[in-house]
Amino acid sequence: MSETAPEPILASWKVSEVISRYPHLVDELVKLNPTFRLLRNPVMRRVQSRLVTVAQAAAIGGMEPAELVRALNHAIGIEVPEEQPAGQTDAATTEDVPPWVGSAPIDAEVDARPMQREGREPFSAIMAAARRVAPGHAFRLWNTFEPVPLYDVLGQRGFVHYARQHGPEDWEILFFYAGGRAREATTPAAQPRPAAPALDWESPSATVTIDVSDLVPPEPMIRILEALEALPAGGTLLVHHVRRPMHLYPRLDALGYRHETRELGPGRVEVLIEKTTGAEER
Repeated sequence: MSETAPEPILASWKVSEVISRYPHLVDELVKLNPTFRLLRNPVMRRVQSRLVTVAQAAAIGGMEPAELVRALNHAIGIEVPEEQPAGQTDAATTEDVPPWVGSAPIDAEVDARPMQREGREPFSAIMAAARRVAPGHAFRLWNTFEPVPLYDVLGQRGFVHYARQHGPEDWEILFFYAGGRAREATTPAAQPRPAAPALDWESPSATVTIDVSDLVPPEPMIRILEALEALPAGGTLLVHHVRRPMHLYPRLDALGYRHETRELGPGRVEVLIEKTTGAEER
């Protein structure tokens, strides 16, 4: 009996899906581009790969999406024609320097390069810096690669960006906060969201319940994201926590999950998360 043929990898796939189906491709990705060596770190792999598509990974590594798609498919025994559409990415580096570069006050600066080289997750520090930026001001991020997925996350919060590469693994990215006008302009689809019905706290039980109260960061976030990945569309996850997971909320928003939190008392918090249809496909 013949084996089932592998499914071709698409540029729109999340990197987490690629690794889940073809675990050996972690080594192949690192061989293709040294930038992807961060995927060898379990924490970085679990968290970052859920947000990054193959096309975005190509942009991060300075590759054409079609080139990466062909290489990954070749590694699983599938030859993709040259004309295979590979999707579009938002190229950040541009010769046209925005007028706010050099004039906008810098309210915060994050150097993620040492964190990434040590295998630590810089997302929390980046989001903390973003919250300190006043309208009309900016913050500066130093990174080992172009953080393409971060553009969408911060774009939904009213930031525009400008990136420039100074050398190998040396990127400078400026994020300018335009205030409420940018939030309204960049997230028109988000306007109807307040009208969505509240999540049902009174239902007897969620689809899945987990307790992360005794875990040390970043394990709570990892456990929650892993549980959500396995959750069926329309399912709900009830999380028992000791505090509001402030760094988790931006990720849930970026992945398209609905969520609500209630405090039951000192050191007792519950987070109810719904995996809406189409979540993680954006």
